[in-house]
Amino acid sequence: MTKRAPTPAFALPADRVHAWRVERQLLGDAQAGSPVEVANRLVGVQAQVTSSAALSIALRSAPRPGATTALDVTRMALLERRLVRAWAMRSTLHLFAADDVPTVAAALQGEERWRRPAWLRWFGVTEPQMERFIDTIGEILDDGRPRTRGELAEEVGARLGPKQGELLRGSWGNALKVASDRHYLVQSAEDDAGVRFVRASRWIATWREEDRDASLARLVERYLAVYGPATLGELLRWWGMSVVAVMKPVIASLGEAVTVVEVGGVRAYARTADLGALESTQPTSGEVRLLGGFDPLIVGAGLREQLIPAPHLKRVSRTAGWISPVVLVDGRVAGVWDSVRAGDRLTITVDAFEPLRPAVIPGVHAAAERVAAAYGAAATVRFGPVFALRPAPPEIRPEDG
Repeated sequence: MTKRAPTPAFALPADRVHAWRVERQLLGDAQAGSPVEVANRLVGVQAQVTSSAALSIALRSAPRPGATTALDVTRMALLERRLVRAWAMRSTLHLFAADDVPTVAAALQGEERWRRPAWLRWFGVTEPQMERFIDTIGEILDDGRPRTRGELAEEVGARLGPKQGELLRGSWGNALKVASDRHYLVQSAEDDAGVRFVRASRWIATWREEDRDASLARLVERYLAVYGPATLGELLRWWGMSVVAVMKPVIASLGEAVTVVEVGGVRAYARTADLGALESTQPTSGEVRLLGGFDPLIVGAGLREQLIPAPHLKRVSRTAGWISPVVLVDGRVAGVWDSVRAGDRLTITVDAFEPLRPAVIPGVHAAAERVAAAYGAAATVRFGPVFALRPAPPEIRPEDG
């Protein structure tokens, strides 16, 4: 029997892909009008550190009159319930457009990793006890009133006993995550008492029930529209699962909406609707962007090895899950940066992986000014080593932010 030759992939020039992705990420000339538009376009903004998420949003948004800093704009959207902070992909806190939360919640159904024996031993409970613990959190929050972690722990303890209540006081917030798996709880905006938790269906006006498979397929297609082209492995990394058998049927369900392409010798998935734009986008020359820590482009990267030079990956993805602020030149990571603020001035130190061409330097200064403006400051640019002479910051706690 003659073996059928594989179908040739649609070939795309890498430099056009990089330029296209910058535009789709709202990092080019076309920017968003609101934080909600950014969060919707990016399928969420990673938000363990609120200031990093706020910078990611600000760098993709048109300046907003009356707002003094990037953090102000994001905080206002949270207070108005247009943005919602919730644990989602990779069990990590994200900012979502409120209307996206039901879709994300549906897509996450069934991914209750706590059911593994090792997790139950770590929590010190049986599976039925954990089921009751999760349901109790949902019952408490069903009245729609936000509660701090301490308040929630007291009420759980009063119903189920002190041991169960203490689960919620653990420093890493893992017991909070197990309830978020069913979207019994999301974070409301912070106030003087700190972070408060609410039941998603009571907090979000557009709450609805959705089908899991259909929701995940929609999110994968949206991911490809801003992070693609991407390999199956990169889709799994972004979503936070290791089971290929789950993601492959999702891609298959998209049918002709997805096309296999080849970029720089790598076969990956792209939206068929984007092929024309990918092919026609003009490469840039010397275009610079500075992105903050945990930026969605880096966290969700498709074709990551083409986006981040392999010898420098550990400079970007550092110890304990810390993602460095990066320098983008023509859509590829060309260095990392750090900053120190003194008064109304933000000093940004740029550490390029290779010497930057003189023609690129003005773009670095312009990009630094945009970062500083997001914090209501003026920029000073320096060049030198960063993240090399000191250890990586301590691991971020899931509930930080």
